[in-house]
Amino acid sequence: MASITTFFRLEPDPSQPDVTVGATAPVHDPLWLLARQWQVGEFAGQDGGTPVIARWRGVAAPPTRFVAGPIPPDTALQAPRFDALAAPLETLIERAGRPLPASADGADGVRLGVDTGRLFLRLLGQQETSKDYRSGFAAAFAVPDYADDVLAGLDAETAGYLRLHGGRSLDGRRLRGELAGRPMPRGVDVAPGDAAEVRAACADWLRVVASLFADADPGADSWQPQRFEYTASLAARRGADPFDETTLTAHRYDSDTLDWYEFDVNGEVNLGTTAAEAGAVLARTVMPAPVTAPGLPARRFWEFEDGAVNLAALAPAETDLGQVLMIETLSGYGNDWFVIGVDLPVGHLVESRSLVVTDTFGVRTLLRPLGTPGTASAGGWGMFAHAMPFDPEAPEGATIRNLLYVAPRLAQPLVGPVVEQVTLARDELANLGWAIEQVVESPLQTPLPLSSARDPEPPGDPDVAPDYHLAQSPPPHWIPLLPVRSGSDEQISLARGAVLDVNGRRVVRSVTRLLGGGPDGALLIPEEEVPVGGLIVQRSYQAARWIDGTLHVWAAHRTRVSPTVPPSGVRFDYLVE
Repeated sequence: MASITTFFRLEPDPSQPDVTVGATAPVHDPLWLLARQWQVGEFAGQDGGTPVIARWRGVAAPPTRFVAGPIPPDTALQAPRFDALAAPLETLIERAGRPLPASADGADGVRLGVDTGRLFLRLLGQQETSKDYRSGFAAAFAVPDYADDVLAGLDAETAGYLRLHGGRSLDGRRLRGELAGRPMPRGVDVAPGDAAEVRAACADWLRVVASLFADADPGADSWQPQRFEYTASLAARRGADPFDETTLTAHRYDSDTLDWYEFDVNGEVNLGTTAAEAGAVLARTVMPAPVTAPGLPARRFWEFEDGAVNLAALAPAETDLGQVLMIETLSGYGNDWFVIGVDLPVGHLVESRSLVVTDTFGVRTLLRPLGTPGTASAGGWGMFAHAMPFDPEAPEGATIRNLLYVAPRLAQPLVGPVVEQVTLARDELANLGWAIEQVVESPLQTPLPLSSARDPEPPGDPDVAPDYHLAQSPPPHWIPLLPVRSGSDEQISLARGAVLDVNGRRVVRSVTRLLGGGPDGALLIPEEEVPVGGLIVQRSYQAARWIDGTLHVWAAHRTRVSPTVPPSGVRFDYLVE
């Protein structure tokens, strides 16, 4: 049987096509309505005006001093000056290690040396000289021919790369070391008439390489290898008074986003800013705009209120004060909130001084920041405010309300593959920790996975008695971390330990830069830095374009919680057939 589909629809059928009368919503007796408003006192309201103009005044001070690493409390020093907008802030703080090798003694960084060498040959070829000197430079500073025993200790990809470029390609590592402290390299016969052009090519090459790769100062590194986090401080001066200096410190930065909330106000150090570095006074005049959000009362006469947010259906708990305040704000005062947009310079520390609001009646109201003299107390709850820790037992510290650092952060840098990875884990049964090296950086600056599998045991003979083993060694690249007492307060830390093998006790050697890269490298990790669930520490290269178009490349570290921790398989007092 064929189905019959029916439906009903209501359609308006106005008597006249003109909707002017209905849209104007006329009042039959407007004089009576005005009289009733006067009787109930609506015309005497003090908040009856709507803000139409807002003039904001404040101070914006650029940070002029920077210190990498932790600073002891009660310290006053003369920190070096820096330009906050010359490079991304992530580059300045996150750069760990030296992407450019300092020498060509080993195979580390050989690929980058070949690439920078090609760049030098290209710059040298652009100079107008009497003869071509590129072959002479390539022969004088060629990639060394490594011995077979050296190549045997490297991975197959690196060994093949060295065999291909050995004695053929220009090594930028050797040329960079030769140009250290001199404008003209030795070993190349350059005609006197071409010396100026060759020096210009060398200077341009050094400038381009130095601006491209962000090398960390060996004496000032923000990366704290014991705690696997960054620590850095910067200072700005808001006025001519010496007490107007404000120091911001990022105590525990280890995430992917560097913004204002990573910095705390550090009132225990002084970085030596001067009165000439004081910030400038800013004034902005804007038009306030009403705050809109789903669930707020409709502002237009013919606007249907959105039913996606039903405030009446919310049932907050008695202790959920935030949700109760949200409902009260949206339902009772939703049409009383206004927002102003203030254009601020990036990379500056901003302090508000005053806000003058002019309403529709021409009344001007002066608003001062909360907590300034003449206003109510600044105690209590707040949002989007820096903190000043002053007590180790209270990490949040005091709230600094009238201060905001507009951090010059990157939107999305280009992140390369992970070239080094270490997993820190706990072994509760053995009462120790493990540092598991999983990925190491090859000389070609590419990731090289490390094997954590043991050699298979040979099949046993059922006619032979089983062998007794006192202990089983951990897998390769598993470094035991033993609890020790360190420091004047004798806190518990995890130090590098030894393992048992057929030759006795053996200290496990590190192969990654994250753990020192040696058997006796400094490896003393505070116990609280190794969580029960495990911690993954990674190293990778990043690149980004800055606001002036320059390209910056640096090596950065990241930490995250480990989803799983592989078992060590360590056994004691067992038999093997």
